[in-house]
Amino acid sequence: MSLTPSNPRMMSPAWGGPGSIKLTPSSPSPFKTTPLRSPIKPNRPEASLALKQVIGTTTNSSNAFDTLPSGSVFAFTAGAAAVLASVDDQHRVSQRFYRARPAATPINPSGSVYGGPSTPTPNESRNRSSATLREAGIGGSPLGSPAVEWSDSPGNRSWNVRDRIKATTCVSFSPNGKWLACGETGYKPRVLIFSTSADAPSDTPLTSLSDHTFGVCCLAFSPDSQYLASLGLSNDGFLYIWNINPRTGAATLHASNKCTSNINRMAWMGSSLITADVCRVGTRHVKVWRIEDSNSTPRTSKVRQSDATFISNGMHKTLHGRNCLLENLLEANFTSVVSVNSSTAIVASDKGDVCLIDDSNGAQRFSKVAQAGFAITSMAIDTKGRLHLASSQGGLKTLNVPDTIGMLTPPPSPPPRVESPTINLTDDLNQIEAIGALGDYLVTVDSQHSIRLCHLSSDENESLVGDIVQQLPAHDSVLGVAALGNPNTLDSSFYTWSAGGSILFWGSDGLCKDVIQVHLEQAGNSEVEVNELKTVKASIDASYIVTGDRYGVLRIIDCKTKMSAFDFKAHANEITGISIFEEKDFDFIACSARDRTAQIFLRKDNKWNIMQTLDEHVGAVTGILFSKNGQRLVSCSSDRTLVVRELAARKEANETVTAFVILRTIILKSTPVSMEWDVDQEDILLVSTIDRQVHKYDIRNGQSLSAFRASDSEGGDAVVMSSLVHIPRPWGSPLIGGVSNTDKSIRLYEESGTLLARDWGHTEGVTDIAFVQTRDPENEDRSQRSLVTVAVDGTIFVWNLELKTPHRQDMSKSMDLLGPSTPSNQDLLMNKPPLRRVFSQSELARFQRSPVDDNPTATGYRSPKLRKKLSKFSLAQTPNLEASPVPTIPRNLRTSGSSLVQGTVRRSYRHRSPSPPTSPRSPQISKRRSSVDVRVRVKPSTNEFGSVGASTESLCRTLRAYRKRLANSTDTLSSELVREAERELALTARAIGEKVKSKNRVDESVMVKLLDQYSERLVTILDEKIAATVALRVRENSESGMSGRSASPVLPVENPKGKEGTVAERATECYSTASSTGSVIVHPTI
Repeated sequence: MSLTPSNPRMMSPAWGGPGSIKLTPSSPSPFKTTPLRSPIKPNRPEASLALKQVIGTTTNSSNAFDTLPSGSVFAFTAGAAAVLASVDDQHRVSQRFYRARPAATPINPSGSVYGGPSTPTPNESRNRSSATLREAGIGGSPLGSPAVEWSDSPGNRSWNVRDRIKATTCVSFSPNGKWLACGETGYKPRVLIFSTSADAPSDTPLTSLSDHTFGVCCLAFSPDSQYLASLGLSNDGFLYIWNINPRTGAATLHASNKCTSNINRMAWMGSSLITADVCRVGTRHVKVWRIEDSNSTPRTSKVRQSDATFISNGMHKTLHGRNCLLENLLEANFTSVVSVNSSTAIVASDKGDVCLIDDSNGAQRFSKVAQAGFAITSMAIDTKGRLHLASSQGGLKTLNVPDTIGMLTPPPSPPPRVESPTINLTDDLNQIEAIGALGDYLVTVDSQHSIRLCHLSSDENESLVGDIVQQLPAHDSVLGVAALGNPNTLDSSFYTWSAGGSILFWGSDGLCKDVIQVHLEQAGNSEVEVNELKTVKASIDASYIVTGDRYGVLRIIDCKTKMSAFDFKAHANEITGISIFEEKDFDFIACSARDRTAQIFLRKDNKWNIMQTLDEHVGAVTGILFSKNGQRLVSCSSDRTLVVRELAARKEANETVTAFVILRTIILKSTPVSMEWDVDQEDILLVSTIDRQVHKYDIRNGQSLSAFRASDSEGGDAVVMSSLVHIPRPWGSPLIGGVSNTDKSIRLYEESGTLLARDWGHTEGVTDIAFVQTRDPENEDRSQRSLVTVAVDGTIFVWNLELKTPHRQDMSKSMDLLGPSTPSNQDLLMNKPPLRRVFSQSELARFQRSPVDDNPTATGYRSPKLRKKLSKFSLAQTPNLEASPVPTIPRNLRTSGSSLVQGTVRRSYRHRSPSPPTSPRSPQISKRRSSVDVRVRVKPSTNEFGSVGASTESLCRTLRAYRKRLANSTDTLSSELVREAERELALTARAIGEKVKSKNRVDESVMVKLLDQYSERLVTILDEKIAATVALRVRENSESGMSGRSASPVLPVENPKGKEGTVAERATECYSTASSTGSVIVHPTI
């Protein structure tokens, strides 16, 4: 009998007290329940993504950066991950990444402000608890925190976009080095506590706290690693103090209070917490919070009815704080604070004020002790007792802490100016966002997201910062990435570019090889948009690069001299794409822009000149690509079209003029976003569109080969693939990779549309993706494959792509190994591979043909006879009242002179036919009956294949299906089959032409199709026919004596010169002119 009431009327409001009956037991069930497992073993994923390296950072304040001097380790934020970087003795930096998915279950349960558990634990009986509550009529979530709902578990629904995107905004090390705390922002932000142990998982947190509603601004561990302070954004309005279990890392709420100010920095001073903040109403202040206060009284959290059964201890303290008296610094904005000892701290402002907080007797004395002379953005104290000040202009200044805080009390007014010189680490004067001391090194992060590691002090002067020993450059806003050919002049694997004009070349190890800064002209008018670098394309050997900016300026830069060799005003608006085709004697550069045009430049004799302007599009041209052989040029536009052009040439005087002429236009259903060529097949194009589809087109005929929707197997929303890449595999078809701005994800699909892998890391717009492969000449399987993604948040993620052999191939290999044990002697015949001779389907079909079918006709124009396979079923609505066709004769009875056998077979088949008796009025039936006694029937009856029109339609459908089969199949055709197919198609085309000519009825559409398929041969035939006809007309006119008069039925026409003449004369003149001068010639190599 169950003790839990199932009727909601039996529920009492008094339940939830000390002696009340609990709806579910607080401890997990002692009976171990094993979930049911499928008897079918799931296949291993054929592709997987793993974050390999992070270049750049999203650190924009000291809150997103922290150091651990004892372990030579520093941490920073990079998109949705927290990066733990370790520095070895050789100044090399190794990385480890900490991030947790929304569905990740922490190891420890965590307390909530509302009294219940904040996060579920692996040992909780979730399904039984939620079902019991629903039956009891509570209807609420069993979780105490409103930030986590039980219905959000991954078993109940798939995670939406808001759940996946969570940016890491702050990090903090525990002083003992055991824990790393990370704070998130976004939808349902969390405070995650990870273990820094080498064997601990980096994707499963020890504790997850979800009590902040808008985002986490600051995190700080106490000096004894016992407490963790988490401060929310100004909209969140709460400051929490968590008690951390030193053994397990579990967190319980110790104290809390409201804090609605916009906090810049937070630091511990002994057992007190200092917040330097800017008040939202304009009043500046510094506040000291007391963790251990004798006047503090515990308070009881307000309990909700849904949380009544889960409350274990709702008692926590109120956090008390008091503002410091700023005196003449009321208008200062305090930006940073560092702790000197348990009773002293230093606070800095954006005006260069260096202030001291003395709390030795709990008096909170606040005084100004020095003036830095520049706006201070961050501070750090090293192990030698020196204070390092970071400037907003990129400078560093060092102070001696004992000398600074040991001044006379009260300090002199005004305080003395610091005499220490300012050291600039770079020439660009970028603002230093964060600074930290790391053993013998000093780590800085600037506004360009670059990380520098330098010595604490120089050898000559300890008051100066030493030389830079390691630099990790990055971009401010990365707009694109592309792979480089190997080998190249820069010894790089890929390159990236930013809006500011910087181009960085990276090696396979993630180190920067070279930097090129592109000069960007600015209009100088505030109403005009600032010029930005939009697209970059490098040559195969990286000898030169081509850049395009927002103002439409195209630059060709030499990578050796890093100077612009040629500058063109190519477009009137932003350049959207660049493509390069290189040959030995010439190069092509094509660029597209938003001014609805595309430009083509040609290099000959080391000179670049404009070759052609293409203006066929009616919308912005968003992309342009050369084919692999350079014979075709494809451009996509916002007018929902793909224009395919072909390279043509004609001779003028002593030179050859080349141009790209339109071959066809492919109309899409929606606007194209990205294009990429197929890595295996020529003239096959991959196109992603804004309707969240990925298409595969054959540009030779404009047909769509395949298409799929970019969705996932979990039923989530489809995404728009903003950039595509085609990834070859050692087996099977290639993979389609891409990034999406819809959910900031990177995805891998099969060509059939099956999602193989997906991951997240970037928190802002993902702009581009590139496939980088480092080949191993000895073993292709050991080649390193990587995907590089970039985003406007300044981060570059390098993903390790692992391609796994499919499970079905593993089974086939294991089946081959079944059998007797293999001896070690490989020279034995039994160890050699068995002989194989497998016939193809076409070769097997030749054995089923008659000898007459295998031999060509004597004239050479008739195709071999095809035997129609009869079916017992008919799809026609009306029954066939004609005689049944001749059945297939067995090979042993198939003789040319045996008329008896043929007649017997026909009569026996006619007697078995289910057709009703035929009418004697039908002339065809009578004709057929008269031909029963014919000895040898070479031609089948015309009614055997139906009417000529129906047969033609059936032939067209068969040819279309055959072309699709050829495009999608990877099988090879033998030369015999190719020659036979060409002969049959030629004979069929000739027979159709004779048929049409005999009836004096020419269908224009049929002729167009024939001209498309057999243009060269038909042009030759037409030339012969025109020449013969013209000669015949001239001869007839000369014989009849009517050549100079208009009595002939030939009509007079006017020529461009104004002379009159007959049609025959004009045709003769045109034909002779065309024969002598020639027409447009397709160049075979250009």
